[in-house]
Amino acid sequence: MVLIRNPFGYKPLETHEEEAGKRIGRRIREIRQTRGWTQTYLGEMISLTPDRVQKYENGIRKPKADMLREFACALGVETLALADPVIDKDYLGVMYALFAMEKHFDLRITEEDGEVHFAFGDGASGDLNYMIKQWAKRVKRAERDLDKASTDEERQQILNDYKIWEWTFPERIKTVNEDDVENKKKELQKKIDSLQKELSKLDGDGQ
Repeated sequence: MVLIRNPFGYKPLETHEEEAGKRIGRRIREIRQTRGWTQTYLGEMISLTPDRVQKYENGIRKPKADMLREFACALGVETLALADPVIDKDYLGVMYALFAMEKHFDLRITEEDGEVHFAFGDGASGDLNYMIKQWAKRVKRAERDLDKASTDEERQQILNDYKIWEWTFPERIKTVNEDDVENKKKELQKKIDSLQKELSKLDGDGQ
């Protein structure tokens, strides 16, 4: 079994914490520039010097909750538009997370026959789509195993294994899916058997 460890070459938790201030700062700057405001103008609205605004925008300083609310109020946006999305039982957090994915990962939304569908870019290429496909395969595997399970203990173990898969992601992404390998082996074996029969037939005709 081959696993991908840190496929993007960084430690997610450390990077997330280190970059938090920069992410918030980029959002403040983007909204300010969209408004057509200078750092001086924004600073005057919340009693900050242009230099202090610049430090927040550059991520040198990370605004605390109260300051973040002041920035949001001055910019005329939801505070969630500046903060990192929190999605646990929070529909607004989910929406802002989706908006962020639209911007950074080309998330596309379509509606067909009253059903909403999401896709990243073309829905086929790229690391993110590859990971999602592996997730879909893992879900199908869990559903298949649950259908075969005969006891509550077996079902609980299957659900626990699935949770562990999620909690250790992306450690457990396989570069080649085991089911795909087995299916390909079977297909190749059928072809080999068929060719062997053809070869034996030709050998028999030549004698």
